[in-house]
Amino acid sequence: MVGNLFILVVSWFLLRLERKQLGPVLGVSNPMYRLFQFGMGFSSTAILAILTSLVFALTANFTWVPTGSATLEYLLKGFYNVFNAVLFEELIFRGYLLYKALEYLGERKACFLSAGAFGVYHWFTFSTFGNPVLMGWVFFYTGVWGLMFAYAYTKTRSLALPIGLHLGWNLVDQYIFSKTSLSLFEPVTTIHTRYLGTLESMMFLNLPTIGFAVLVILLLSKVQGRYSTR
Repeated sequence: MVGNLFILVVSWFLLRLERKQLGPVLGVSNPMYRLFQFGMGFSSTAILAILTSLVFALTANFTWVPTGSATLEYLLKGFYNVFNAVLFEELIFRGYLLYKALEYLGERKACFLSAGAFGVYHWFTFSTFGNPVLMGWVFFYTGVWGLMFAYAYTKTRSLALPIGLHLGWNLVDQYIFSKTSLSLFEPVTTIHTRYLGTLESMMFLNLPTIGFAVLVILLLSKVQGRYSTR
């Protein structure tokens, strides 16, 4: 949270040097409409994450069952951690920097620059250095979602929609149906459970999520009007 406050203070200071306000950059006007945008983004990616987890279980022949050891306190703390991380990434990649990139580069170049930076950032968070194939895949996969977030910010003039899109997926993937850590549901395997190969994983888990992001990008790109920094 301290990091997020620091980013907000720095953004506010830089904008004050230009005699501009932080509110329009974050898009906090018309709060009910912004809440609606957040809810739409959150529900769509949360549903996508749930469906992806269920398809994964069906394909690999295992079952998701409730985890008794996941306490309410643990889940609430998990929600806070996920929200804090999502907010940090959105303020960095879709906040002041994208706002200025839009001003100097225009919509398309600014959005792709933001997406590229988001992809490179995940080389560090996913620790993919030393594996060129994995680095390329992480850059492409997270870059596509980063492009969706960038267009969501650009077309709505607000962080509400990209935060919703980002939070919905991360919350379900990390604390509802997590494959690697304690979550609300845990996978229970049997002798019939099988390991999915790379091609199957891409087809059943990755391609649908990439397709979703591309669809959202195409829909947002049809929104009339260019981003204005005035």
